[in-house]
Amino acid sequence: MKKITLISLLLLFNLNFIFAQAIFDSSIHTATPFGSVNSPGGEGVQNIIDQNSATKFLDFNAFDGIGFEVDLLGVAQTASSIEIVTANDAPERDPTDYEIFGSNNGTDFTSITTGTIPCVSDRFFSRTFSFSNATAYSYYRINFTGVCGSSSINQIADVQLYGIIGTAPVLNCPGDIAINNDAGQCTGNTSFAVTANDAEDGSLTPTLTNGLDSGSDFPLGVTTNIYSVTDSDGNTVSCTFTVTVSDNEDPTIGCPADIMTETNPGETTAVVDYTVSASDNCSTINPLTDFTPLGTLAGKAYYLSNNAFTPQDAYTDALTQNGFVGTIRDANDGSFLLNAIAMIGGSGDILIGYSDTDTEGTFVWQSGDSATYTNWNGGEPNNAGNEDYTVMQSSGGWNDVVGASGSYRYLLEVDYLPEQTEGLASGSDFPIGTTTNTFIVTDIAGNFVTCSFDVVVSENLSVEDFELENNISLTPNPVDHILTIKNSSNLVLEHANIYDIRGRLVTTVNFVHQTIEDKTLNTSGLVSGFYLIEIKASNGDTTVKRFIKK
Repeated sequence: MKKITLISLLLLFNLNFIFAQAIFDSSIHTATPFGSVNSPGGEGVQNIIDQNSATKFLDFNAFDGIGFEVDLLGVAQTASSIEIVTANDAPERDPTDYEIFGSNNGTDFTSITTGTIPCVSDRFFSRTFSFSNATAYSYYRINFTGVCGSSSINQIADVQLYGIIGTAPVLNCPGDIAINNDAGQCTGNTSFAVTANDAEDGSLTPTLTNGLDSGSDFPLGVTTNIYSVTDSDGNTVSCTFTVTVSDNEDPTIGCPADIMTETNPGETTAVVDYTVSASDNCSTINPLTDFTPLGTLAGKAYYLSNNAFTPQDAYTDALTQNGFVGTIRDANDGSFLLNAIAMIGGSGDILIGYSDTDTEGTFVWQSGDSATYTNWNGGEPNNAGNEDYTVMQSSGGWNDVVGASGSYRYLLEVDYLPEQTEGLASGSDFPIGTTTNTFIVTDIAGNFVTCSFDVVVSENLSVEDFELENNISLTPNPVDHILTIKNSSNLVLEHANIYDIRGRLVTTVNFVHQTIEDKTLNTSGLVSGFYLIEIKASNGDTTVKRFIKK
């Protein structure tokens, strides 16, 4: 009787196990490390199959991934999907790729599938990825590789394999989608259809587990969308596609009209002020060698260094770039920069310009900004090992770090102005003649536009010229045909030189009648535009006037 009961219990147990969807059961299965694994106490490999997200499997040796094997104790099962749960902190430690192997002798393993894991900032975040597999295995090996940031550590909270009960649902995702930004927007809106059905349940409603739904405004760059669906038997399948938004909209630039001015008497230059405006649907920012642009905030351009620096070297390098290690002035700035860094694939610890190197415990920004916003992680700053510098982690939280050791990509902040490729800056001393000024404005996507204008400086030779200057006028101005030079001085006008806007001599008119009376000029032969007329008196005095030809 006892024997029959035992057999019945074993049969009952095995039937329940075979038809249970989850394959790993930490109460009877043991996970063993695969590869080079170095786990701290309490964060060992068994945690990865215990289905308790409060525990995790951590490996300090991220160079070969974080792997484990499970012996199903002779019960072969067919896995068709994998569930992966992110750990409690440090998104930069999340793996980016996985490979699943199966074996029926524990020695010879066959690769079943490989896949990628989109990086997310959410913690304890569960995602299920389905795959095709018709073979039952009694051993499974899973190895995760890559990290979402610059960390040398891998970690995962939980992993579960699932089998199929009855018939799995069919989930249909679109192919990868590529669109341009909507006009005037830094996003692109797109619609798509994701459908699901099941032999037993009929039509099912897919669930978005990563990314944005149809009809959403997708940000620039690549968004990975993952949908999943679960039928009444508990079978879960998933599908993945990307939405890539490209910015093909040029920025706008505004140059002033050509500027005509003259020197003070006896001087050879004139100070000229002007304004060049720039805007874009996303963000204008100048290219910078060895830095990736992130965007502009309140007149400051932000970049992420392509290379890693010790904190001290980063502070020095930022100064050589005519800027500072970046300032984060409020939560909105932090969110903007964090998203921009994620968009270019950056993650991990990013050095920001907040340190207490001058006075222990008193953190200040390298830029000297008075911003008081902080976003320290719990228990930070703790000054462990004399930590004087600050990093922003992928979660957005801040942590203090040691300055003499460790290398980080850093946030660079510089003043933003449109890039001038020709001419002189506003407020400069412009020489006599024509100076052409050219500017280029580039946006975050690399689109650019240019504009140019001239600064024409005419000369006042001496104080004596004022007699002629104050007593000579032109009428009408603008002129259609006949321009009259009205002479209220006591000087005889000798001749006049007419110059175009670029300072080129167009014509010279000699006044043959040596009298003080007014002179007339026929301008019919001139094209429409701005002109300078240099009028010379018989005593050598000269004056320069401007007129417009209609």
